[in-house]
Formats: sequence, structure tokens, C-alpha cells
Amino acid sequence: MQFRARFIANIIQFAAQQGVDRRKLLAVTNKEMAELCAEDLMVAAPIYNAIVEKTEELSGDDLFGLHLGEYLSLSAAGLIVQIAQSSRTVLEALHYMVEYANLGCQALPFQLKELDKEWELSVSPNLLWQEQSPTSVRHTMDGTMVFTIREFHTLTRQKHYPNRIHFAYARPKRVAEYERIFNCPIRFDQALTAIYLDKKQVAEKVVTSDYRLLQLLTQYAQEKLAAMEGELGFATIVKQSIINLVKPQFPTIEQVAANLNLSVRTLQRRLKEEGLTYKAVLDELRKQFALDYLKNKDLSVKEIAYLLDYAEPSSFIRSFKRWMGRSPKAFRLQS
Repeated sequence: MQFRARFIANIIQFAAQQGVDRRKLLAVTNKEMAELCAEDLMVAAPIYNAIVEKTEELSGDDLFGLHLGEYLSLSAAGLIVQIAQSSRTVLEALHYMVEYANLGCQALPFQLKELDKEWELSVSPNLLWQEQSPTSVRHTMDGTMVFTIREFHTLTRQKHYPNRIHFAYARPKRVAEYERIFNCPIRFDQALTAIYLDKKQVAEKVVTSDYRLLQLLTQYAQEKLAAMEGELGFATIVKQSIINLVKPQFPTIEQVAANLNLSVRTLQRRLKEEGLTYKAVLDELRKQFALDYLKNKDLSVKEIAYLLDYAEPSSFIRSFKRWMGRSPKAFRLQS
């Protein structure tokens, strides 16, 4: 899990304006500011978390994520903002935002869902990241939500505000600051963090729409995503996401797509390009897990079936026979 170094540079610049000694923050990264501003430099999660936690400590601002979201130039999001501002409608911009969110932050996947009278734009932090640094997650999510609303305003040049905003974490002490910034009902301790947007507002045209530029930008975004996937291959990335989301139940394709900042259709298309389906990737993972579990003599076949999210042991046994040509019991005896 990595973060763009340029975002860390923005945090340090903002903190410096609040009176924080930037040298103390730069010391955490072991880099100079010019290095952090490099276009494609990525920084590991522990360093990013340490910067966020240190910034809160030195600034004394327990809501600095909200204030950072107000401070940041929209250009900080780079390609994603350019694509949104070139889209034909707000809804199209939101779809692109979800699809290309990995270009900004791989650990903060978005999902867009249509409800009866509104659209739900939710964000679900990487589970491992939540365990590592709840503070870092909260500040990043706060800043992202503010930034998203500001971008929403630029698309139509109207001061539209959400119907409401939900946060998955506990109610903070300074709720009035959230209400000042978002100008809509705020609810905490909810099932997920999400912005709820009026359908009529989401259907509005983007005032800076440019179809030709949009085609060029989305093509470039697809190339950058492919480069990020690198030699790993997309199927490997999907497998890693599945492993991160196992609870022990295996995640649905919708959950994995959301974790990767992709639509289900895009995830299916990219797997198809490698000759695979989500079901096939999941099946291969279950096989690998099963072989590992069978090495543990203390686990019964029934327990392994449960760990692999099978409704009945018989279903697991049939799958194992398909994989290995023999039953789990026979395999264990012959190993």
C-alpha cells in the first residue's frame, strides 16, 4: 500500500502555514521537499501514516484533515480532476472518479451506487490501513470528502451541497466545524462513509466539458493504471485485494471492485483481458488456501470448509476433487 509523495508534500506545506516546523516533518520522510514533489514518486504507508500523525501532534489541530481539504488546490488531484472537468455530466465525472481513483490514493477506494432519489458516493478505507493508523485514515477521509465537495461545485459552478454526509467513525468533539464546511446534515457512527447527492444536481451538465480532451485524458489514465499494475498482472492485484478482505468469508466481486477503486464491469473486463473471470480467480485462491489448511492436522475437513466459506463440507469436497482429482482426506493421507 503506497501513497503519492506529492500529497505528503502538500500536507507539509499546509502544516508549515499553520506554524509547524517543516524540517521536523521532512525528517520523517528522510527526503527533501523537491524530491517529494516528483510526479510519480510513491511512499510506503508507514511513512505516510507517521507524517499525518506527526502533523496532528505538532499543529494541535485534531481536525486538520478537514482544513487540509479546504486548503488544497484542486490541481493537487491532477489527472482525476482534469477528467472530471472534461466530462459531459456530473454523473459521468463521478463514474470516472471511481474508475481512476487509484491514480490518487490506492488505499481509499470509492464506490458509486444509485438509490431511489439520490446517488451514494461512498469510500471504504483499506482494512489493513485502518488497523495500522485510524488517525491517518480519519484525516485522509475528512480531507477527501471536503475536496470532493469542492470539486462538485466547480463542475456546475453552482453551490450545490449534499443531501447529507455519513461518517463511519465516532462523533468528534467539534461537530460544528463539519457543519460549517459541508453545510448539510452530518451523521456519525454510520455503516459507511458516504456523500448523498441529489439526482437532479448529479444530472447537470459540466460547464467545462470537452469531449475530445476527455478521450485523450481517459486514454492516458488507462495507460497510467496499466503501468501501475506493472509486471504483477491484474489478476495478482485482484488476488491481493481478496486476501486483504477475507473476514474469513471471501469478498464479493462488488467488494473487491470497490476496494480497487473500479466498477464491477471494469474489473471483469480487465480480468477477461488476461483470460480470467472473478470466479476463476476466487477458485484458484480457495485451492491455495485449502492446500495450506490441509497441512494443519488439527483442522478437520469440516472446519476447512467453513474457513473457505463453503455452505456445506460436501461442496468443499466436490471442489477439491475437481482441483486435485481426490478427496481432501485422501490428499492429506498421501501428503
